[in-house]
Amino acid sequence: MDFIRRYTTKEGVRLAFAVTTDTVEEARVRHDLSPVATAALGRTMTGALLMAGDFKNEENVSLRLNGKGSLGVVHVDAFSDNTVRGYVDNPHVEVPLKYAGKLDVGAAVGNDGEVQVTRFTKLRQDYTSQSPMQTGEVAEDLAYYLYTSEQIPATISLGVLVNTDQTTLAAGGFLVQALPDATDEALAQVEANINELGPISAYLEAHPDGKGLVEKVLAGLTFEQVYEGDVAFKCTCSRERFEQILATLQPADKEELLEDETTELVCHYCNEKYQFSRDELKQIFDEASRNDGVAH
Repeated sequence: MDFIRRYTTKEGVRLAFAVTTDTVEEARVRHDLSPVATAALGRTMTGALLMAGDFKNEENVSLRLNGKGSLGVVHVDAFSDNTVRGYVDNPHVEVPLKYAGKLDVGAAVGNDGEVQVTRFTKLRQDYTSQSPMQTGEVAEDLAYYLYTSEQIPATISLGVLVNTDQTTLAAGGFLVQALPDATDEALAQVEANINELGPISAYLEAHPDGKGLVEKVLAGLTFEQVYEGDVAFKCTCSRERFEQILATLQPADKEELLEDETTELVCHYCNEKYQFSRDELKQIFDEASRNDGVAH
């Protein structure tokens, strides 16, 4: 079962850690992703979950990575209940491996564009800001965004391992943030710990449940777990939502749809398909025009 856990230390360091293997696999299956698309989307989904850290205020986070690579834009929404959804513009992209067994996510995502982050909470207005892409490898791009746009010094490590049969072997990541009262000694200690840990994907391959990772990253510090929640792929789309969208179409578009026996609408985020018969559409359109009449 996928999870996210959050920790604080007495020395002013905060850590969020997530295992997202099943969540990434669901995204792969839903969108029929190529291995490099699985890695790029999986890293971004994990990063978004880690960044939606203001769980007390029920914060949602949207990420748009537009590196102008062959993958197109990576779109991800992470919600305060630890559910996440996402897609890439070109899910079947293949790029040459960096070296044997190493997917070149940076080449597929590209680094000639920007990271856009939108934060939504019920308490304050939506907040959107951008920063330039750095490498297209996702983790560095998100850490650079946090530092330049939100003035949060952070280390992010994200990993997705893909099996030879293209399924997701392991996925997860962690985000370490320095709070204003963080000591230099503590930050140096954590940096040394992370360097010793090596790539997160290799660690998760050996420890699929992430066991022992937090103890390694925060070795030498006094820490406590402050939060734990389950993580899952989940979309907010529904048949009702699509009915509402259909109701707002222009008359010419409605006429065009009524020419077909059935109309199929597909959600970008989860690839769920919704079919409407001509009679159902007619009913939706008639009801919308009746309601318009009432509104006037």
